[in-house]
Amino acid sequence: MWFPRHQALRLAYRVRLHRYEPREEWLIHVDAQTGRLLSSRENLGRVTGSGRVFDPNPVIALGDHHVLLRGERPTRFVPEEAYRTVSLTDLAGTGYLEGKRVTTRPTKGRVRRSDNRFLFLSHERGFEEVMAYFHIDRALRYLEALGFRGRRAILREPVAVNVNGTPKDNSWYSPGLKRITFGTGGVDDAEDAETILHELGHAIQDAICPGFGQSAQAAAIGEGFGDYFAASFFAHKKTPEYRTSIMTWDGITWDEIYDPPCVRRIDEAYTFESFDHGKWAEEHENGLIWSATLWEIHRALGRRIADRIIFESQFQLDAFTTFSRGARAIMDADQNLYGGKHHSRLRRLFAWRGIGPLR
Repeated sequence: MWFPRHQALRLAYRVRLHRYEPREEWLIHVDAQTGRLLSSRENLGRVTGSGRVFDPNPVIALGDHHVLLRGERPTRFVPEEAYRTVSLTDLAGTGYLEGKRVTTRPTKGRVRRSDNRFLFLSHERGFEEVMAYFHIDRALRYLEALGFRGRRAILREPVAVNVNGTPKDNSWYSPGLKRITFGTGGVDDAEDAETILHELGHAIQDAICPGFGQSAQAAAIGEGFGDYFAASFFAHKKTPEYRTSIMTWDGITWDEIYDPPCVRRIDEAYTFESFDHGKWAEEHENGLIWSATLWEIHRALGRRIADRIIFESQFQLDAFTTFSRGARAIMDADQNLYGGKHHSRLRRLFAWRGIGPLR
């Protein structure tokens, strides 16, 4: 065939490439004489649907956790004003919740809507799928807006999610399966967008550095990073009372630990001296040191600058990294992105937390 190129016609081959998981179809034109690529475009029309979600959860939407308790248990029927109706972008058009950045394919009993209207309530099947799709898609769009797109894209395949993979009150990211699994014990974990983004944080770190978290300090950095990502992303939606509490719906009954109840906070006053080096140390507890440090950077530099620096720094970390190397990577990222403009403030923050040396 003849292909128009720079006000001339080039003899070209037209090739269609089909992919079934994730669903893609590409139309490609190749110069018949030189073999050079003339054009390529995705040939499947992406679809925009609609869905009902918590953003990030009903505690934050209502500004009060007390109204969501029935005695000591969370209510099953969340008030209507806690929901938002949102656009679900870049759907593949299959009727399932799968698209350019996210797929719920591993979920058993997936919902399908031929009109792409996924308007469920939280006690109905399919709501957690909508939560996972919307919040992961939006978070990854934010990373793209920070500059992590094209050749610098972090996740090059849709994030696979099983929203009801275990009856336990636990969620995880599997580096082997490249899959996020959410539990349904207590409050369903995928009903809280901060839990979703925490697990997405693990997927992001594994995509940058496969097998991340092989040492005690690296594992703590992983947990702290996930907590920070969730807190930073939703901070602007929260009142001061809840701003430094994360997963307040998932942890609504954890009132013996935190006030207001939540799974964790990101403003603890811990320093590296508090790090538990014992054999049975808990990485989530040790991670509180790292998340609090990142939160101080957020407060000092603002969300967008802090997030760019922190995400950029991940590319310098290895699977066995340490807090000291993590701090050094943040300093280097600031140098690369902003010419070291924030070095003095960063040094003070790391010094206060006892993290270093920064050589």
